[in-house]
Amino acid sequence: MNDFSTKESGWKPIPLSLKVLSGIFMLWILGSITGISMRYEEGLPFFGIYMTGLRAGLIVVILDILAPLAFLFALFTRRSWGPILAVTYISIFILNGVVALFMFREQLGLPQILIPTTANIIFLGLIYRSKAYFDAS
Repeated sequence: MNDFSTKESGWKPIPLSLKVLSGIFMLWILGSITGISMRYEEGLPFFGIYMTGLRAGLIVVILDILAPLAFLFALFTRRSWGPILAVTYISIFILNGVVALFMFREQLGLPQILIPTTANIIFLGLIYRSKAYFDAS
């Protein structure tokens, strides 16, 4: 028997910190969907390269929409790969923020780099602290 069938899934067993984080991720996804055309036209910095057009749109779709959706699925169904996925894509955001701090500070402004990077560090900590929720019981 697989471990999935022995775990309670859904909204009720999720720890409060992950419930709050899931709400933030849902807003993040909605904001990304509504802002994808802006990112497509204006672009975004990605590891030292300012991406525009299709590349910028793909980055938004993959990292800002699909990855959080996959994490939310893993959260609600208690999949063991959920924290690994979240740590991976949030780490990409954090590393990209560090690169942007050195390469695009004047263009983007310090708050536009530090605030999302700090938030992502907090998200990473919350997920790491709650990783036992995803473990088999």
